Amino acid sequence: MRITHRDLILLVIAYFFAVTSSYGFVFWLPTIVKKASAVSNLTVTLITALPYCVGLIAMLLMGWSSDRTGERRYHTAVPMIAISLGLLLSAMLQNSVVMMVAMLCLAAAGINGYLPVFWSLPMSFLSGSVAAVAVGLINSVGNLGGFVGPYVVGYVNSETNSFFGGLLYLSMSALVAACLILKLRHEESGERNTALQPPAIDA
Repeated sequence: MRITHRDLILLVIAYFFAVTSSYGFVFWLPTIVKKASAVSNLTVTLITALPYCVGLIAMLLMGWSSDRTGERRYHTAVPMIAISLGLLLSAMLQNSVVMMVAMLCLAAAGINGYLPVFWSLPMSFLSGSVAAVAVGLINSVGNLGGFVGPYVVGYVNSETNSFFGGLLYLSMSALVAACLILKLRHEESGERNTALQPPAIDA
């Protein structure tokens, strides 16, 4: 397998930006709600449970829809666009707690919706041990975003005393991930598997 394969590189980078956005969202969600609403910790806990409930429904629906149609690329990119839109609008609507939470629910739907479909993408052009190595590479490099996202949001908030800049950064990260997914090429699975398999060794 060539680790320089175009689609594999796109998946690695896309997952990095997607994880940057999702981890930044998950890590700071209670604090964002608390700062915007100024309610008790118990109420904040109840409010922050709503996006996860919506996310669960989105995960099931996107997985079902993708399996029914056999389409993977748009079922991954569209939820990522939903993440971007939800985070952008939540940053702009922080003065309205209800609208902000609604947009955070949209972002959560995207965060949970893309996951079951994303991991089927490497399998569309890889197989066997090659696919296992590719998934490990995507996961290990991509998960570095789990540090970058929360760190950037925290840093921007400490410098500006506002979550606007941090949410904007997370929104742009999700949009970059969606654009990279849309750049994946359409090739026949059989041709891709043949191209990426290690050469046979003659006895």
